[in-house]
Amino acid sequence: MRFRIFLLLVLLGDLLQAQSVLSPKSFQENIHSIQVYPEGNKLGYPLIALGSGERLQFHFDLFNDEIESLRYGVVHCDHDWKPSALDYPQYVRGFQSDQISDIEYSFNTLFDFIHYQFSYPTDMSQLTLSGNYAMIVYSGMDLNDEASRLIVYRFVVYEQQATIRANVHASSIIAERYTHQEVDFDLAHKGTAINDPMHDIHALIIQNFDWKRTSDYLKPIFIQPDVLTFDYFGGENTFEGCAEWRFFEMKDLRYQSNQVEHIAQLDDGYHVYLRPCVPEGKRAYSSWQDINGNYLVKNDQGGDDDLEADYVWAHVVLQMPEISDAAVLIEGTFNAYDKPFACTYDAGLRAYTAKLLLKQGYYNYRFILRDKYVSNDNVAVLEGSHAATENDYHIIVYMYDRTIGADRIIAISAH
Repeated sequence: MRFRIFLLLVLLGDLLQAQSVLSPKSFQENIHSIQVYPEGNKLGYPLIALGSGERLQFHFDLFNDEIESLRYGVVHCDHDWKPSALDYPQYVRGFQSDQISDIEYSFNTLFDFIHYQFSYPTDMSQLTLSGNYAMIVYSGMDLNDEASRLIVYRFVVYEQQATIRANVHASSIIAERYTHQEVDFDLAHKGTAINDPMHDIHALIIQNFDWKRTSDYLKPIFIQPDVLTFDYFGGENTFEGCAEWRFFEMKDLRYQSNQVEHIAQLDDGYHVYLRPCVPEGKRAYSSWQDINGNYLVKNDQGGDDDLEADYVWAHVVLQMPEISDAAVLIEGTFNAYDKPFACTYDAGLRAYTAKLLLKQGYYNYRFILRDKYVSNDNVAVLEGSHAATENDYHIIVYMYDRTIGADRIIAISAH
């Protein structure tokens, strides 16, 4: 009996712990085209330097007839994205939350939607601490009411109290030499005291700023007076190189790009039919320019992309035999806040198909294979994996600051 009670408490604790993690998420099906990027750089990643004056722009569309009164608020998180124990005046100078006031209806579009956007930090709300931050969009007046949440964004605020010297190369594990990439680095922290690096330092590597594709939190394997070395031999800092992303564009619905077979206007809007594609898992590496899974909202015929880019039904076809006990999914930054799109097998076409509602623009995407029993995502089977693939890597170094009881980010670098 005692064992059962203990097991129940452990499971309940694990559940509560999992619920406290603030993951990128959309809570309503009528929310579309969620984006966050540095002001003036629509393809940039959501990170800014502390006290730099840089700002992030947050965007989303709401399929709704009437404007809703919505608010946003920031929450400081620890290195694993659980809300820190700090009270908001310890990391915000000014107000923790505010109302979204930049709201406009779409125009010249077949789909009616309302576009919401805001920038942060503002004159009335300045961050005073580096670290992981969740931006929460919610209705009502209570930021902590989970039932009122619409969107959770993630963004990073960093200091440069140390220098990262990194080297990205093919995996040093022989069996992965042609399929994986390895990220080795040193942290030079002269002038910044790190009293207990094995406990206070958490280093993270993230591929293409996708929080589903990160290393475990790394500890230094060599400790010198002013340098910490992160150079592993067991694969802790290796990633599948994957392949360059598939892409298509529908910025101008009068013309077909080279990835589009034809375009039709039907009763429920425009339909863009992509050329059928095939699995690339067994093919040699091919190089082409991509945007590492990102997407760009764009309407070449309009003057305001946010309001005049229409929503379009994009039809995707992957020609291959059906795979039992696995699902074929489509992922990209465009659905980072929701589950990947699931494909349906069409026996007549001998292909997996999907119908995606997307805003006009340029898109990167790829197929993944997910085991139905263990939810194991596999990119290599359908896309291939190559050490030569171009990827963006960010190294983020967190340090637990014992004086304030929270994680700061003391260094970040891009490679």
